[in-house]
Amino acid sequence: FTDNPKPLFDNLLTRKYRGYSVYAHNLSKFDIIFLFKYLANLHIKGYKIEPIIKDGDIISIKIRNNNGISITIKDSYLLLHSSLLNLSKTFNCNSTKGIEPVLINSNILSYKEKYYAHENTNHYNKDIKLIHSFKEWKKLIVEYCKNDCYVLYLILIHFKTLVYDKWQLNIEDYPTISSLSFAIYRKHFLPLNKIPITTGKVFDFIKESYTGGSTDMYIPYGENIKCYDVNSLYPSEMKNNLYPIGSIYQFDGDITILKNIYWIAEAEVSTKKDLLHPYLQIHYKTSQGFRTISPNGSFNMTINSPEYFN
Repeated sequence: FTDNPKPLFDNLLTRKYRGYSVYAHNLSKFDIIFLFKYLANLHIKGYKIEPIIKDGDIISIKIRNNNGISITIKDSYLLLHSSLLNLSKTFNCNSTKGIEPVLINSNILSYKEKYYAHENTNHYNKDIKLIHSFKEWKKLIVEYCKNDCYVLYLILIHFKTLVYDKWQLNIEDYPTISSLSFAIYRKHFLPLNKIPITTGKVFDFIKESYTGGSTDMYIPYGENIKCYDVNSLYPSEMKNNLYPIGSIYQFDGDITILKNIYWIAEAEVSTKKDLLHPYLQIHYKTSQGFRTISPNGSFNMTINSPEYFN
């Protein structure tokens, strides 16, 4: 019952909790709204605020300063995509989410009390308990919120124990269920020496050969035209085609003599100058940044062997 989360952060931003992960269920879609203004104030006070954002969702927010204070706020809903009620049942917790007490507006309430009250409850799609006394509601809502925190704690401990016992991984290292799933796959199910880790000059060189998908626009002509879009072709393409795996080797000379391996090379290209739809793509630096283009004529590029032989 305060206007900002200062009391919460006064407790959290101490050396006692250095390196801790602080979870809020549905942080990125709800709780974060109430924290934005306060996080801005922390930044003014010298704290470094380091968010990780993907597809509009706030994955995590690290808060730290130069005095040994560091916590990371995370959204447990991105790790366990279900309600607290369902999750508490799934993990057989000894406590479950309670029924929310809702204060109903009445003429006897003061102006401040009416701030918390509802005119109606039509927007609720769950079981609620209607309360007409502000004093009673205030006591119950505090207990309700404390119970939510406790239930989430139990769920996370159960999940953390499960993941560590089965796959020897710490859920705190993985902010989303997809990143955790990928880590489990890499650790226990990916054959050894199949996907090398590329860094530095090798990575930069290989990256130059990737330019993204080529998009063509078609103007439909006719009657009763039906359009289809196919998603997730990656698995079938990977199953039915050869891709580079294993160790990487550097080769000097004419790489085109090697027919049965996948390679990436620097190339000088000369196209037919009257190609209506040129298809080799390069990154081209313009005054407005890099653009992907498909030119005609002569140019240099980093090319992969399927493109070359095609």
